[in-house]
Amino acid sequence: MSNKISIATVSAYSFHMVEQPQQLNNFGVLERFVTAAPRSRTGLPKSLTRNRLVFSGVRHYGGKIVPSLGHSLNWLVIRDFDLWAIKQLGLANIINSLSRFATNTLKFVSERGLLTCCDRGSWHILEKKKVLDDEAQRLGINKTYFDPWIVDRELEDYETVDRIFEPSEPALQSFIKRGVNPAKISKVPCGVDISRFKVPGGPRQRSSMLSVGTVGMQKGHHLLVNAYRSLKSRSASLTFVGPIDPNFEDILDISRGDIRVTGALNRDGVVRELQNADMFVLASIQEGLALVIVQTMACGLPIIATEATGVREQVDEFEKLHEEKKLS
Repeated sequence: MSNKISIATVSAYSFHMVEQPQQLNNFGVLERFVTAAPRSRTGLPKSLTRNRLVFSGVRHYGGKIVPSLGHSLNWLVIRDFDLWAIKQLGLANIINSLSRFATNTLKFVSERGLLTCCDRGSWHILEKKKVLDDEAQRLGINKTYFDPWIVDRELEDYETVDRIFEPSEPALQSFIKRGVNPAKISKVPCGVDISRFKVPGGPRQRSSMLSVGTVGMQKGHHLLVNAYRSLKSRSASLTFVGPIDPNFEDILDISRGDIRVTGALNRDGVVRELQNADMFVLASIQEGLALVIVQTMACGLPIIATEATGVREQVDEFEKLHEEKKLS
């Protein structure tokens, strides 16, 4: 067997997994990127990608037309992708899959002695569920639905693989809290392209607060709204950039008109909001790693964030890089 490292990255959907094979290719160790995303989104040569598009389009558009079919279509895509992926790994001797998408593939290659890794990108699914269930109970609202089939696949992946990748210390600790051997977990933060995020040349809007992300319980927007409405300052303003979870508009009482909500914006729109604001706030109660914090720092914006976002290590790393740059 060759001692050369040869890695296959497996993920039905892109998420943060597109950048990973791109970097592995830069280091000359990528064997394949196996995905259901179009090749145009991978940024990789055709020879290094295998794309399964049969059902991903059906899920995307069918779920929008008939939302009640969302879970069934998701199962269809994942089952089909998992069975197909087994045959697309080439000569890879290390397989890294986004959790739940390649459960059978991981078991197949593990039984044949290959090194297997699971990229979770978030907290242990049972710990995530507990935190969100507890908060929903405290608020007196319906609990977030966790598909039992997905939960089972997640837990099976955690057991099968040799290594679990987590993007932040809070996410890593959620696995330890659930009894996973710390030696099995590695912290691998996600990278982020900040080339379009710049410090503004002009003045900012004074006393303006900004939060970017899907508006809902997980991001702690209810906590932020309560804090904002307790302020005595009349000059302060608060803007939410991102779509609003179902029913959360009523929970936050957005109709009062004291909070500006832009809805989802493209990348340039987000940059403009970050360059205009005076302060960024993220009150998440659960988060894998909030990459928007790095984007915000690149725009020179002060940040207030909860520990759950992974903010502490991101700030520490930013300060370390800043000091190294001053000494160079």
